[in-house]
Amino acid sequence: PVRNVPLEPFLAAMTALLDRGLRRFKFVDRTFNLNLNISRAILTFFLERCTPDLFLHFEMIPDRLPEPLRELIARFPPGALQFEVGVQTFNDDVSQRISRKQDNAKLADNLRFLREHTGVHVHADLIVGLPGESLAGFGDGFDRLVAMRPQEIQIGMLKRLRGTPIVRHDAAFGMVYSPHAPYEILATGDVDFPSMQRMRRFSRYWDLIANSGNFLETTPLLWTVPAEAAAGAARERETSAPGASPFRSFLKLTDWLHATTGRQHGIPLQELMKLLFTHLTDIVGHSAETIASSLWRDYQRGGRSDLPALLKPYITTVADTRFVRKPRPTSPTRQGRHLMS
Repeated sequence: PVRNVPLEPFLAAMTALLDRGLRRFKFVDRTFNLNLNISRAILTFFLERCTPDLFLHFEMIPDRLPEPLRELIARFPPGALQFEVGVQTFNDDVSQRISRKQDNAKLADNLRFLREHTGVHVHADLIVGLPGESLAGFGDGFDRLVAMRPQEIQIGMLKRLRGTPIVRHDAAFGMVYSPHAPYEILATGDVDFPSMQRMRRFSRYWDLIANSGNFLETTPLLWTVPAEAAAGAARERETSAPGASPFRSFLKLTDWLHATTGRQHGIPLQELMKLLFTHLTDIVGHSAETIASSLWRDYQRGGRSDLPALLKPYITTVADTRFVRKPRPTSPTRQGRHLMS
């Protein structure tokens, strides 16, 4: 069962840290919003002491966000709050299997509220390799989460921590884990080893491209049907063109990036821009002008003003297209980029 730290000494400790100048707090209690009175007290405490440089990270139960808590959250300035939302899976059978109770309808409503009515940076997670979940099933959940528009989606590989009850599913679902820490899943009866490696690459590239905030405008073009393909005789391609599924579209990019570069790390930003430009124009079918304009606006979002050589043939009015909005100066860099989405 959950044990709560006494509130009065906890808030006294927070006061001492604020007095010493601390402005970034990361709370790793996954039951932060389990007790409404405690979560309200903590949020009220920080709201009353809110300064432009305050940044608070909380981990929350995704389907529990009652109205009194919503009202408090909405009062914080944009970029002051970050919520880590543990979704893990949208599959009801898989959730029941791992003893996870989650109301997906409430979860969707809560994420919609956070995105549309607050300035909270939402960091949601999904887990690859849960017992009984196929790659297609994971992909359906990923598409569902993308539609809810969290700023970041963390794709984690299942780990078998010693002493956890997940081991009871090993035999029935063909669960094979690495014998070395952090004991990540290698294969299941539903996802073989090559597919699991493919998903590791997917996770890494998604972090580099989508979560980083470096390609906020460009990333959705991976699953957006090009204008040229949506007209005339090409209209019949719409059901199979990238745009039908963010998961399938990004998986296609993942396979292409791996085949093209053989790397998942050490890819400089401008090289990654060039790779995205090539994939989106040559494979997805967008016009070079559309992708160049999108990449240029994304590039400026990070506070950059130098026009990359790749984009010079397509960007002729630099001053007119310059992205002028600036991130909240005291937010962490990554979160600051997402503030302008």
